[in-house]
Amino acid sequence: MTKKHATYTNPNTGIAYPLFEAVYDYNVEVYASDLKKAVTGDPYKCVIALGLMRDKHVLEACIGSGKDGYVIFKADGMHPVDYAMHFTLPANTRRTLDEFDKNKKAKTTIIKLRAPTPGRTLAARSVLGKKRRAAIKAGAPVKKRANVNRPRITRLGVPHRPTPIIKNGAVSFPQLTP
Repeated sequence: MTKKHATYTNPNTGIAYPLFEAVYDYNVEVYASDLKKAVTGDPYKCVIALGLMRDKHVLEACIGSGKDGYVIFKADGMHPVDYAMHFTLPANTRRTLDEFDKNKKAKTTIIKLRAPTPGRTLAARSVLGKKRRAAIKAGAPVKKRANVNRPRITRLGVPHRPTPIIKNGAVSFPQLTP
């Protein structure tokens, strides 16, 4: 039995791209002038996604809710077809995104998308989730946080960005309604 590769499905086009974990950090320069075209709350048209799409190797970028971002790259020497890469967003990148969504402000800056650590990869999180669900089903106590995280709507006054839907190794985002 061969292992099925993970895929990222673009909800706008319906095209499924092979999904790989990033093995390197990726820096992108975000300009204040990107604010003219940027849309708050839209993972495909936020200020960071527009900065990423300025790169000639990037087809599309999706910066959703949480600490994950997906970038679709054009085919190159290592990959014969277009492909998607999973990156994680460090706290300072999330702060820039929150500031943009809250006030539609951003300074010209360099944003870093990081390669996921071994514990943040999609495969590792899937294994961890399965173990946790099995333990809870077996009667293990559910550990609650001492300090509950406040929701984004409470913290910033802006609604959540779309959360990716991950099922059987396939990642997609819900279709945005205008």
